[in-house]
Amino acid sequence: MKKLTVISLLILLLVACQNKGNTEDAQQDEEIPTFQEKEDIPPVYLDETNYTGDELEIVKLMNARVRYLYEKDEKAYMNLFDPQSPISGIGRYKVRKITSISDIIIQEQKQLYQGAVTITELRENDKEYISTMVFWKKKEDGDNAQWIFADID
Repeated sequence: MKKLTVISLLILLLVACQNKGNTEDAQQDEEIPTFQEKEDIPPVYLDETNYTGDELEIVKLMNARVRYLYEKDEKAYMNLFDPQSPISGIGRYKVRKITSISDIIIQEQKQLYQGAVTITELRENDKEYISTMVFWKKKEDGDNAQWIFADID
């Protein structure tokens, strides 16, 4: 009777070990994205075909910002901003896509044109953040005037 009990326990232990090994193999075969893989997913850019004129230039600027954040290109990123902007460096995050965009409002001021838009962006941590972006196009630059970021709140 003791031999039968010991043999039963050995068989039970052997079966349990096999199941554990199969479970681990199955988990290794599954492709579970790691943080590193998730981080390397390229961003989704705003569709530029929906815009024209100054609005198109502003959307291109917003897409460039997303691209430079993804590429971690601080020099190119900072070139998108006015030197008087309070932005002093590249963010430590990546934007996966802009999920919502308000109408782009452009107003003529004395020395410049000012654009503003509110967006919701999905960042790499899967959280959404609402930002208001302000853009300037300086009249003093004449025909060479280009839109630049003044600030992002």
